[in-house]
Amino acid sequence: MKKSFIFIFLIMLSVCLNAQDKPLTSKNKKAIKEYHNGVSFLNKYNYADAQSSFEHAILYDPKFIEAYIMLGTLYEEKKEYAKAIEYYEKSLTLNADFFPNTYLIVGNLEIKTGEYDKALSNFKSFLKYDIKPAPKKQAENGIAVCEFAINQIKNPKPFNPKPLGKGINTEFSEYMPALTADESTIIFTRLVKSNSANTRNGMQEDFYTSKLINGEWTTAVPLSEKLNTTGNEGAHTISPDGKILYFTACGRESGKGSCDIYMSKWNKGEWDYPINLYEINSKEWDSQPSISPDGKTLYFSSSRSGNMEIYKTQLQENGKWTTPVALPQTINTSGNEMSPFMHPDGKTLYFASNGHLGMGGLDIFYSRMNDDSTWSTPVNLGYPINTHNDEAFLFVSASGENAYYAGGGLESRNMDIFCFELYKEARPDAVTYLKGIVSDITSNNPLQASFELIDLKSGSVIAKSISDDDGAFLICIPSGKDYMLNVSADKYLFYSDNFSLSGVHSKTEPYIKNIKLQPIGSDAVVVLNNIFFDTDKYDLKQESFIELDKVVKMMQANPKMKIEIRGHTDNTGSKEHNIKLSENRAKAVVLYLTAQGISKDRMTYKGYGDSMPRASNDTVEGRALNRRTEFKVISN
Repeated sequence: MKKSFIFIFLIMLSVCLNAQDKPLTSKNKKAIKEYHNGVSFLNKYNYADAQSSFEHAILYDPKFIEAYIMLGTLYEEKKEYAKAIEYYEKSLTLNADFFPNTYLIVGNLEIKTGEYDKALSNFKSFLKYDIKPAPKKQAENGIAVCEFAINQIKNPKPFNPKPLGKGINTEFSEYMPALTADESTIIFTRLVKSNSANTRNGMQEDFYTSKLINGEWTTAVPLSEKLNTTGNEGAHTISPDGKILYFTACGRESGKGSCDIYMSKWNKGEWDYPINLYEINSKEWDSQPSISPDGKTLYFSSSRSGNMEIYKTQLQENGKWTTPVALPQTINTSGNEMSPFMHPDGKTLYFASNGHLGMGGLDIFYSRMNDDSTWSTPVNLGYPINTHNDEAFLFVSASGENAYYAGGGLESRNMDIFCFELYKEARPDAVTYLKGIVSDITSNNPLQASFELIDLKSGSVIAKSISDDDGAFLICIPSGKDYMLNVSADKYLFYSDNFSLSGVHSKTEPYIKNIKLQPIGSDAVVVLNNIFFDTDKYDLKQESFIELDKVVKMMQANPKMKIEIRGHTDNTGSKEHNIKLSENRAKAVVLYLTAQGISKDRMTYKGYGDSMPRASNDTVEGRALNRRTEFKVISN
């Protein structure tokens, strides 16, 4: 792609000259000979000799416009933009009308160097000429970029990045950070020396990890021998609970394309050997995965359509991923979109793009998913988070307060990882988390259990997780809604709880909760914390059906089980009224279960009124605990 630019430019210049029937601007034979030598060297990509020849041509004839233009082209190809601009501008000084497209070229280069005022002037000078629609549109786009960038620089966003410390940042390059929801563990990519003959420049990418202890990051260590190879590993995402890692690897024998997405699970204290997600990969470049908090939607970048675009695929009940589809034009443009990051709030997407209006290169944007699953218009994060350089790979903490990225190291040209406080307008919805230990209520032995966090209003699963072999778990809880939590394990009665986070839009304190599960057996009592009635009513509210369906599945899985549904009230009202109310509520539950196919012979119900309080009725909180529905296992 880079090399074709010179060829295209030479054709463009020759066409321009031929169309105007103009000879070379120099009459000096030695200058012309050196110029033709330079063009020949340039066609062979021999930059050193081409540079020497063009410079000699200028020595023989200081007013040789074409030689200046070709030197500008050469330095542009070498990405020495300041030198390129210098020679292009000299050609304009000699005769601006000779090749007006130079204004457009210089303007684009000045955007790359952050000289927006100069670029704006050059684009406007270019538009004074009678030009074709395509270059005219390029100049108009350039003007829009300059005006946007100048305004952003005049109105900078708060930005005070701080390096993560010597435990993570070294003399090597560190980048692509990903953290668990509690920000206690980080996984990142480090560029390290390699002994493999297959690596470029003797370097390779490996995963490293570090833990935050007493406010300091520990010395990072390689993540796993099962994941790190002599090839490159990078562009990864970790599920909020830290149990699943999706990452990119290139050039592997198991690969489908140039780069593929792989998955590894945390199992028995270590990472499993990775699996190629063959059904979502293509023969092209597939990379930069990001997983949604419920673990069901994977976002990633792919070049399968030509440009880099952001795709998504969804995990089905059978464990297979759906055919990836590109995100709509609200997100994807005719330019490149890459490095997607879906925040644990499940709706705020951060990504890099050079197709949306920005500072000139790849900028970081954010967009929010609406209730109807459409996307809001992307918003540029602004200056100085975005600059004239390329910016990508932003990771935003679960709380939404902190953002992590890789930038130029303070003491070297290598990349280091930094953290900064993200300004409020760009923050996602706050997400707190629940963490603790699951164990047997009798033996206290840790249990591996499944978790589901469900939006009470919509009934949709917000997040899923599994506790590890030590019973430890972590699950994200987005603020602003009411949630049901269900915990289940084989041969145990399920556990339920609920969280009301309505109206909370800032960082909330995490919930620390140790959960005890009861083995399935007679006399076990389970409180159904997500059965709801209106005050003094016994009609089941719709939010109750999710939990009652869990009871249905439990009864279906244990066909010999018989239970008693129990209703309880606080001590408000008369004894007779409370007995009647609690009995009707218990009866309503039995009627629902019967309607779902559970035999009524397996269930009884009884109202206990206020006779079996769990807490004091002297407080609002105590009375709330006493108003409950539960079941007792009679036999199994």
